[in-house]
Amino acid sequence: MFHILNRLRPTATGLDDIPAWFLQLSAPIFVAPIAQVINQSVTARVVSNQQKKAIITPVPKVSKPMQPNDFRPTSITPVVSQSFEKYMVRLGPSPEYPAFQEPTSGLYFADQFGFRPTGSTTAAITIFHTILTMLSTNPFIIVIALDFSKAFDTV
Repeated sequence: MFHILNRLRPTATGLDDIPAWFLQLSAPIFVAPIAQVINQSVTARVVSNQQKKAIITPVPKVSKPMQPNDFRPTSITPVVSQSFEKYMVRLGPSPEYPAFQEPTSGLYFADQFGFRPTGSTTAAITIFHTILTMLSTNPFIIVIALDFSKAFDTV
């Protein structure tokens, strides 16, 4: 945890108003209590409400926004929460994605790319490769793709 706090880059603060520079300078003092809270969170597989609360700000998608669809929401969580989330994503699928480790019978996650660090790039390459491979042995294939990007464009 010390290395994470010590390498923080300047970023917007969340509702706790604790800036990254303060956490970076005070890492030797606060590393033990922060690590304890994070370890308890991982062990219990529960994220506290304070870590989940965010400041949601509409950011324009176009140069002159005229309607609500011209904005996308950005969520600014506390710096400690951001660091914790990045750390958990780097760890891999075990603690935060237990369904990927032991999926319910009938579910298949080998082609699941959402909510993974390299999701969009990996998905594009895999889909392209799969289509070309299938076309080499089949006269045609059917691809069903769902795009939920607009579903999250509501502030």
